[in-house]
Formats: sequence, structure tokens, C-alpha cells
Amino acid sequence: MRIVMFPLLLMVLLASGCAGRGPVGSYCGPLPEGSAVAAIAADAVDFLSSLYPPGHTSVHLVPAKDVGNGFTQAFENSLRGKGFTLAASSAPDSVVIAYTLDALDEKSAWYLQLRISDSDDGGKSIARAYTASGQPEAGQSRTEIAFKRSMLRKAVGKSKETVGKAYDATRNFLTE
Repeated sequence: MRIVMFPLLLMVLLASGCAGRGPVGSYCGPLPEGSAVAAIAADAVDFLSSLYPPGHTSVHLVPAKDVGNGFTQAFENSLRGKGFTLAASSAPDSVVIAYTLDALDEKSAWYLQLRISDSDDGGKSIARAYTASGQPEAGQSRTEIAFKRSMLRKAVGKSKETVGKAYDATRNFLTE
């Protein structure tokens, strides 16, 4: 019985790391003044509306620990105002968005990262720096990193291969 259980348990543990869909979670650090928060949220929604059609897109925001933070409220209001539908849970056809808004210590500036997962292309990560007043920082541009589903499939394939080798090695060890 032990011969079968250990490799099976190992395979389940390794495969479960690749099974999750979408971003892990949101984080909101100490917030700037209210008008800066609204400006950052509006800028993020303007960019999202260039990626997805507002009247036809359902968005699920992954909640931060502090759900009542001012950024979440401003972000949700801006999304609704632009025409996006907010979904209470992650549906197969919704765009899942997790965010990180935090202060950059040295310059009294802010950093926003959006991690977006959708059914079409897997996902992307978008980041931008803002001044203390909430305006995009001069000389900085929005950065986009795409994560294709093929990368996930390669990782799953490699995990399966590794698990298979571990199973074979364990079986050979125990039968010797």
C-alpha cells in the first residue's frame, strides 16, 4: 500500500501547483490622497477599456484583504462608469483582475500592477508608476508581460515528466 500511496501523493502535490486559474490575490498598501486614488483607478480603467470592450466584458476583481479600501471602491466605480459588468465570482467568460497598489518609498510615488487572466490568451501583467498626485510618472511607460497558455502547458508537461520519473525511481527503489 505504501508503494502506491507515496508516488500518488507526490504526483497530486506537484500537479496541484499548476492547476489554479487566474491571479492569486490583490494587495493594497497605504493609499495616497483620495483624488490620487481616483486618478490611478481611472487610468487603469481607461487602459482596460482599450483591451476589452466595456459593454461586452464581465470583470471579476480578486479582492484584497482590506476589501473596503478606497482603491477598490474607486476602481469598481470607474469600471461600472465605463460600462463593464462586475461579476461576483470568476465565471468562465469573465476577465479576472488582481491588482497591487503600493507606495514606492524613495519618491513618494505609487505603483500599480494589474494581473489579468482571460479565456482568450491566458493572461498578462501590466504595471505603471504614478506621482504622488496620481498622474502617470513622466518618463515611465506602461509595461505589459503576456503569459500564454502554451507556457502553462509546457510547465504541466514538465511536471508530469518529473512526477513520472520520481514514481519510477521510487517504485524501482522499493522493489529492489
